[in-house]
Amino acid sequence: MSSPVPPNPGLAVPLPSAKERFAHALTLVPELADVETVIRASFKSDVAAMRDIPDYLLGLGGKRIRPVLTLLCGKALGVEAIDDDLLDVSAGIELIHMATLMHDDIIDQSPVRRHQPSPYARFGTAATLLSGDFLLTRAFGLCAKLDDEIITATEQACIELVEGEALESALHTQHHTRASSLTIAQRKTASLFRLAAFCATHLAGAPARTKELMSTFGESLGIAFQIIDDILDVTSDEATLGKKQGLDLLERKPSLVNVLWLESGDPEAKRLLAAPLDEAQEQLWVDSALERLKSGPVVAETKRLAASYADTASKALTEALGGDLHALNPAGEALFAVVDFALERVL
Repeated sequence: MSSPVPPNPGLAVPLPSAKERFAHALTLVPELADVETVIRASFKSDVAAMRDIPDYLLGLGGKRIRPVLTLLCGKALGVEAIDDDLLDVSAGIELIHMATLMHDDIIDQSPVRRHQPSPYARFGTAATLLSGDFLLTRAFGLCAKLDDEIITATEQACIELVEGEALESALHTQHHTRASSLTIAQRKTASLFRLAAFCATHLAGAPARTKELMSTFGESLGIAFQIIDDILDVTSDEATLGKKQGLDLLERKPSLVNVLWLESGDPEAKRLLAAPLDEAQEQLWVDSALERLKSGPVVAETKRLAASYADTASKALTEALGGDLHALNPAGEALFAVVDFALERVL
């Protein structure tokens, strides 16, 4: 389900792409600069590493999709002036995300993030781990200024994040299914998307049913995002990914693509159930696997699942915003553009 786009009489002018509509969505949240100010203020510390490592990670860039989502949800539900509470919760959610990136790089021993040395590779395990803990504490300091519902929702999201990380065991060490892969995506990725949508809706003063619908929107969108990231690991290139292609294969991750490949019965997929051995031989296998997967039925099925979760997100959003797509304000339209932008990356 796509958001409304301007009429196009006679097809004289091409309709804007989802990427173009997402770029326009960013112009609707100039307060994102204020969120970054709050984030940078949270780096204050007498210990240099606690300042330098987060500042380095923030400088690597990114779409800031979680604070963008928070701000857009608030505006879509009628918030006209973004106050300190919404800025703080937007910053807090992004700080949690940054902390998880640091911890993920340590767990995965990842040398690269967004085309640059990862914080783990540049600053070492101990300093990066402690910086992640520092950011989590700062995030809770921001969210603790707000009411009990937001504190409880933030606690739940962080618990799910940790559980998702713990569940993400390699395929050669534990049996995984389509259901367990989706559970990991829901907890590790979608929990913060849900938190962003819920907090904005709560701060907008919306009723309980709207909060429930917007939470469903955020969670479903987050699962779609994670599935799409799984697909991009196979179909995209290093320049786009900001890291080496096929790492999920090499590391035997229970990504949805890998799990569905195993379920397909392809004999080549069985190598996912064995620990990586010789580096050169592994890379040859990964290269071959990428070619088999790119144009095969596994990626096509994974795309269908991503589209299904995106559709669930759109339906929940439609109901939450009143059911009339022609009566949406610009921020409401922009939220649909976010959904379409996610899918456009792979479809």
